[in-house]
Amino acid sequence: MYSQFRQKILVTVYLKPDVEHYNSRKAAEEYHRTFTKDMGNPELKIKASERYRKFISELRPGARILDAGCGTGRFIKYFIKDGFKVTGIDLSISMIEIATQTNPEASFRVMDMCNLDFPDHSFDGMWNVATILHLNEFEVLKTFQESKRVLKKDGRLYVATRTADVTCTSIEEAMEGGIMTIHYYSPEKLKELLISANFKVLEVSVERDDYSRPFDYVYIYAES
Repeated sequence: MYSQFRQKILVTVYLKPDVEHYNSRKAAEEYHRTFTKDMGNPELKIKASERYRKFISELRPGARILDAGCGTGRFIKYFIKDGFKVTGIDLSISMIEIATQTNPEASFRVMDMCNLDFPDHSFDGMWNVATILHLNEFEVLKTFQESKRVLKKDGRLYVATRTADVTCTSIEEAMEGGIMTIHYYSPEKLKELLISANFKVLEVSVERDDYSRPFDYVYIYAES
């Protein structure tokens, strides 16, 4: 059973994500401080490690990984440490600046997940964590279609995002301050969108939010 939560404002139409929120240097720096501090928590490390290890277990040594919506690069260092070639993309210039400073071994570009500027079959795996919650349903489908295009045959996609019983949208406070439009997708809706983009859905699980916030996260592994 998925968690029940109260939304401050519930809307019935999809709203355009406020990209300017994360373009703010202040918001980007606070985001980086928040997640850098919290990743030091042993419990969070274990949870992240289990999911991370499951994702990379199907990738060959030295595989190319795209971290779509990488933020300030909080997962990048793990991919680098394990010998993968990783590229991080994000729409926020400020996020990419911080990611580049803290992970000089990786490649970073300011880019929209819905319109990837990479050739077909460029990557072996794609990591997509806490990003599609900023996208409406049309944009999520476009993102999955672009993910399918740039992944190699049998490439792996990992998606983690907020979930609810019913797909809906709300206005909420961000962890780093400010107000954000958040889209909650049911596991069934995400499976539907992935299948529409010609992915094979391998596994779907739902767990409480790692940061004890009043919602659940859905974790999906899929194959291109």
